[in-house]
Formats: sequence, structure tokens, C-alpha cells
Amino acid sequence: MSFIEIYELLLNRVPLPSLVPRNIWDQEQTSLIEALDQPPLVKAGLHLFNDDIDGCHQIAQDNTSSEGSYWHAILHRREPDYSNSKYWYRKVGNHPIYSKLQESYPEWEPFTFVDWCEDASHGRSKKSQEWLREVQVQEMKSLLMHSKEGASSD
Repeated sequence: MSFIEIYELLLNRVPLPSLVPRNIWDQEQTSLIEALDQPPLVKAGLHLFNDDIDGCHQIAQDNTSSEGSYWHAILHRREPDYSNSKYWYRKVGNHPIYSKLQESYPEWEPFTFVDWCEDASHGRSKKSQEWLREVQVQEMKSLLMHSKEGASSD
């Protein structure tokens, strides 16, 4: 399978990726992602779309770039390890996709979003699970495209 085929499959999955996955969504995709001729952080993003926290972590932990830290922040939020997620968001700095997310979701801010996800895990969120999952997908999609574009400009 190509990047586009895997990306479309993962992006259009129903239901949307959960905030805290229990299992890898499609085990077959793990080996297909690994076989892709794509930069490591693109593979990390695809793994995270597939709810493969460990697959993403193996890549992100070795990348000290802003994008590597960002993937690391998301995976820890989904693990869930909320304080560790915030640690990695601090390492990200002011990422270019933040403003894109805020165009669609004006109240979005990375640390607040982590708090909303944590609150949702305790059944006391100000935001619905569906809204949080939708925003999470947009965040991961934007970061995946940013990681892909950044790798092709190197």
C-alpha cells in the first residue's frame, strides 16, 4: 500500500481515534507503515493514527526536533500520561500548526486541550468526547502534513 492509501484508510476510520486507545486499531497497518518509504516522523504520525502508541514512541523518542517533541506530546496525552504530555508540549514551543488549529477551534491551546482530555477521562469534561476526538484528528492530520512537507523540503 502507498502512503496515500494508508493515510486515507486511517483518516476515514469509523469511529474516530479514541482519546485513550486500548489496542492498535489495525495490526496489519503496523507492518505496512514500517515498509513505507517515508521519513520517520511521517511513520510516527501514521502509527499514532493507527493507535499504535509504542510504534510512534519508538520513533518520536529519538527525534529532538519540534515535530518529534510534538508527536511525543500527543502520544503521551493518548497514553494517558498528561503531565508527561505537557512536558513535551513545552519542548515544542510555538508550533506553526497551532494557528491553523485556532482558526477552526479558537479556544484550542495545547495545555488546555490536555486538561480537557484528562477531564474527559474522569467524566467531567467541558467538551464532548466527539468534539475532543474531532479536534485530535485535526491536530494529528495537520502535524502529519507538516511533518511530510518539512521532510520533503530538507
